[in-house]
Amino acid sequence: MNRKMRFVVHTSLAAMSVGWAAGAHAQTAPAEPATAEIIVTGSSIKGVAPVGSNLTTVTRADLETTAAQTVQQVLKSVPAVVGLQAAGQGAFGSADGSGTNAPTIHGLGASASNSTLILMNGHRIPTSGINHVLADPNILAPIALERVEVLADGASSVYGSDAVAGVINFITRKNVNGFEANAQTGFGSGYHTYNAGLLFGRTFAEGSFLVAYNYSDRSNLAASSRSYTNSANLVPYGGRNNTPTRCAVPTIGGSTAAYLTYTPSGCDQTTAWDLLPSEKRHNVYAQLTYDVSDKLHLFGDMIYSNRRNVQNVTRGNASNTIYANSTGIATGRSVNPFALAGLGNNYVVGWNADAMFGPGATITGTAEDLYFHMDAIYDLSQKWQVNLGGVYGQDLSQQINVGQLNTAAFNLALNGYTSAAINGVNQVVSQTLTTANALDLWGNGTSAATKASLIDNRQLQQARQTMRNLYLKVSGDLFDLPAGAAKLAVGGELVSYKMHQDIVRGNGLGIASQNSQALSIDYRRNVSSAYAELYVPLIRDGFVKLLDLNISGRYDHYSDFGNTTNPKIALNFEPVRGVKFRANWARSFVAPALTSIGSNANGLTGESGFSGVLGSALPGGGPTLSLASFPTAASIPGAVCSATACTISNVQGVLITGGSGKLKPQKGEAWSVGVDLTPAQVPDLRVSVTYWSNKLRGGITAPQPSLALGSADLSYLMQIYPSGATATDISNAGAGLPQTGVINGSAYFIYNYQQANVLNLDVAGLDVSAAYRFTTPIGKFNIGLSFTRKLKFDQFFGDNGVKFSVLGTSGFNTTFPSVKTEGRLNVSYSNGAFDADVFVNHLGSYTYWGSSVMNPITRTNGVPTGGGDHVGAFTTVDLHLGYTLKNFANLREVNVYVDATNVFDKAPPFVNTYTTNGAVGYDGLNANPLGRVVNVGLRTKF
Repeated sequence: MNRKMRFVVHTSLAAMSVGWAAGAHAQTAPAEPATAEIIVTGSSIKGVAPVGSNLTTVTRADLETTAAQTVQQVLKSVPAVVGLQAAGQGAFGSADGSGTNAPTIHGLGASASNSTLILMNGHRIPTSGINHVLADPNILAPIALERVEVLADGASSVYGSDAVAGVINFITRKNVNGFEANAQTGFGSGYHTYNAGLLFGRTFAEGSFLVAYNYSDRSNLAASSRSYTNSANLVPYGGRNNTPTRCAVPTIGGSTAAYLTYTPSGCDQTTAWDLLPSEKRHNVYAQLTYDVSDKLHLFGDMIYSNRRNVQNVTRGNASNTIYANSTGIATGRSVNPFALAGLGNNYVVGWNADAMFGPGATITGTAEDLYFHMDAIYDLSQKWQVNLGGVYGQDLSQQINVGQLNTAAFNLALNGYTSAAINGVNQVVSQTLTTANALDLWGNGTSAATKASLIDNRQLQQARQTMRNLYLKVSGDLFDLPAGAAKLAVGGELVSYKMHQDIVRGNGLGIASQNSQALSIDYRRNVSSAYAELYVPLIRDGFVKLLDLNISGRYDHYSDFGNTTNPKIALNFEPVRGVKFRANWARSFVAPALTSIGSNANGLTGESGFSGVLGSALPGGGPTLSLASFPTAASIPGAVCSATACTISNVQGVLITGGSGKLKPQKGEAWSVGVDLTPAQVPDLRVSVTYWSNKLRGGITAPQPSLALGSADLSYLMQIYPSGATATDISNAGAGLPQTGVINGSAYFIYNYQQANVLNLDVAGLDVSAAYRFTTPIGKFNIGLSFTRKLKFDQFFGDNGVKFSVLGTSGFNTTFPSVKTEGRLNVSYSNGAFDADVFVNHLGSYTYWGSSVMNPITRTNGVPTGGGDHVGAFTTVDLHLGYTLKNFANLREVNVYVDATNVFDKAPPFVNTYTTNGAVGYDGLNANPLGRVVNVGLRTKF
């Protein structure tokens, strides 16, 4: 913890403690809890449940029947939130190197920005990440969590940006009296965990105080610890042999081909990396409520969170030309004294550094967060209230890479030459090789100094993000109707976001300790908003049981892109008791992330730049250009053309990457209809069915040529230069952005791979839940079922791109998994002090559309139409057993429990994937390699 953060945390906790002590000292009778605003997800009106929507709630009792050590694991129990069968450890849905977790509803994305809004007690939390701005709910201590509410409907009319798919609201405990402690340890094959939580709370005459702490320590999981991930050879499982043809000590197979083929023995990199990083977390939560008078009520809380992930990774590979003698040597290169004779004057070699250096390459991701929130609620009358409040949040995220192979140092040690573009100018470093500074690929001749240079490759990325939020709301009863009081809430907000990003990495000219470049970028945004919400109870206990109407709307002004207005209308209709129909329609939006819209008009971000590229190296591979859209493509030297199209795989061009200052909000339109059944004849039965539909227009993504160029309105992304682009052409295209690579010779195209509002989604499905409780002579039973079934997942690029379905697939959109079915069944039993729960988690079968498929994906004009690999369903069983003793050894309560996840140790279904430093043989988005993990714990209250 840095000094500033430590001071703030200590002084804040001290101030809250003083407040509690003063109140506790004056207490002479059992206290009544302080008046505090009731948290209602999806509504700004106090005490009114969201009209027209289905609200899924994970209660405190639910939390205590799982071994969840983080909020991320808690969300695995809600099928509408993507990740039912994910590990719940490390980054998920964010693609951010710091380890940020970004939960999403119905798979509507979370890489550059999230379409799911994350709240705590109805308020935003600080955004996190080194190159993304995503809210990570894991900053909250799980022991302080009262419940989680998931609203899978558009909610920008109440909350503003990000609530296209819905809202996940984490609501903390209040009015706790006494001390609670929880400790557990877990173990699995090659895996272990430790977790401890402490909570103390006290209510007094004027208010309440609560403080909580959680510690979580989860080990790494090595790829070598699982039989289906400990080898790059996936042939025994029905896949490919991915064993690299590069070895630390290669042997020559008698071939004099330009590229040496080495025996694969000892070259399998899966021995070097982790499937899951180790993770340590410290979470502190403190809360104070205080009634200053009968009319003025104060509520404040704070969070301090510290997380550290460490992943072991492979040292890495490199390849280049080695020279055995000076005949035909390229300019600036040097003869390697260790080069083998008999293979010609020069030959290409490939090399993996793991055998020379062994373990020691790591990627460390950290995040340190502060959150402060204060509310002052004043009762203007018995029916009207004004709420003035504010939130301050800060996140410091880092990623540090050490010990990986430095390609520039490898080049210098192999043939004495390396080059890189620095500030747009190609620069060269060369040296004459001797036994003192050359790399010996076949023996032990590499000097200690050269070895040190090869892994001198430290990289740092960090970002400090801050959020300041000031809000004012007035709410109360507007007028009385026969069915009850019509209620109104009006309010406004001011929000300021800032981000400072630092990137330090090697410049490609030698060892990083002496040849690194630094980039510092500042982003900022101011938002002002106004909103109103009206609740009207139209009918109560008349010819129908109930009819309620809710209308809300919000106006937001952003300093960087302008204005947006978003309305919502919702109805509840209960014709007879126990049968309630609900419906809602809403427009919502997602503001472009700061790291997408960039820090200047050119969209400068930490990922921005332009460099030379072959057409085959473009994202998604060399595109096929229609001559109808690109008539000059046939004149490009090296293009392979038919009568209607040209392929530019072997053509040199320029690729532009990063953000874009021209981005607009991503727009969503959502509606849902549903029914809740709570029949009086079966009082303990509840069934809810919701059909939902969600459209996303102008989704922000970096558009792959093979998909984007099928839409005529996106043809501007590819500029063709049959005679070669001039220096001015290239300079204009990359204006305001750094040149990040060499442009070799003439460039005949420029492709703009900057993020753009190009993705459109049409998604629909069913959310179903049912629960039934009953009592028998042998105990109490509770049966519950919840599942999400996607019925449509269509997408297209640009205004007139070809629409295609990705329903029932994974791997094509990475952060947009679109598996059809996710569900969870639970059966619980209790009798006296004993309780037991069985959970069955089911992820339906799907088709894998990743780049490594065995069965090639069929495409028409770049759009997938079939193919891919079938992946079987993944069903696992979890178990909870608990025994509770009351008034045991001066303790109010002692609960001993055992929780087992994946009781039958089922391996994930096979997927032919081999991701360096990642998943091997399984889909990391939809499955996990942990296997059976048993947790034994003790929970006490006194």
